[in-house]
Amino acid sequence: MELKVNNNSFMMSVVGYQFPELEDVEYDSNWLNVKIAVSHQGRKWSTIDPALLTYEVQWLSDWLRAVSARKHDNRHLVFMEPCLSFHLLPAEGDPEKLVIGLSHEFRPPWASEDLDEEYEIVFSLTSIDLICAAQSLENQLRRYPQRTER
Repeated sequence: MELKVNNNSFMMSVVGYQFPELEDVEYDSNWLNVKIAVSHQGRKWSTIDPALLTYEVQWLSDWLRAVSARKHDNRHLVFMEPCLSFHLLPAEGDPEKLVIGLSHEFRPPWASEDLDEEYEIVFSLTSIDLICAAQSLENQLRRYPQRTER
């Protein structure tokens, strides 16, 4: 998935299972290595970390579709690993904004040394294609489907 506005971008892709040899272990079979590549305020960084479970990627895709349709029940989406989060900021008189929070392993190298502090990237909802982002995630999940029940 890629979100891009001017010179700011957030790219996220699934690069494989963390444990490809484990096919029937409740959590470990579903952990995915996720790559992010970010360009923000003139700085760039990328990293790979086992950050999401297969079904969390699906939750994100479903949430992006619901936000796009303005039919979401939840303004915040957080995952088991705290390194990535998504939430909506209401904006008085302005379009709502999507905030991507990066912490722990996904923090940029120049961010505050407080590991619990999120580094935020903000996109106006009117400037990004959430349906395309959701479809990209779904396409990636076809290569890395859920292998065990939750």
